[in-house]
Amino acid sequence: MSTRLRKVWKPQLFKRQLYSEILNHKFTITVTARTLDLIDAVYGFDFYILKTPKEDLNSKLGMDLKRAMLLRLARRNSELYPNDPVKREKVYNKYKQFEIPEEEAEWVGLSLEEAMEKQRQLEHKEPEPLFKVCVDQLVEELNAQKLTEPHVMEKK
Repeated sequence: MSTRLRKVWKPQLFKRQLYSEILNHKFTITVTARTLDLIDAVYGFDFYILKTPKEDLNSKLGMDLKRAMLLRLARRNSELYPNDPVKREKVYNKYKQFEIPEEEAEWVGLSLEEAMEKQRQLEHKEPEPLFKVCVDQLVEELNAQKLTEPHVMEKK
């Protein structure tokens, strides 16, 4: 009788630099060969992160990247390729199908603890005093009224 050896399977992991077009940044990420195949199948890292559901990404890093990408798409700010507006618009149009409102994108990929803390902070915002709101509104109305009144200029 021979002694039996337990077979242990471990995935083959690779450290690869993956470039995000939306975030304009290279990330060094540990991936499997299957992940690389999936990235190639959807034609890029950004599409892989945005198209893959939370259950399949199964990582905090993946969900954080997804939230960052969705926020960048929702805000459409000029931080992305600041010197090349044509390329910026090209990228935003390429990923247009993934755009969601910023308020919704802020919640994507948060863990339960992070979501609870975020909700707690939203609930504990100090309400703005009614007096200040009314004063601001009155000032705006007076400015608008001042602009609409004709100015009479006297000649001396």
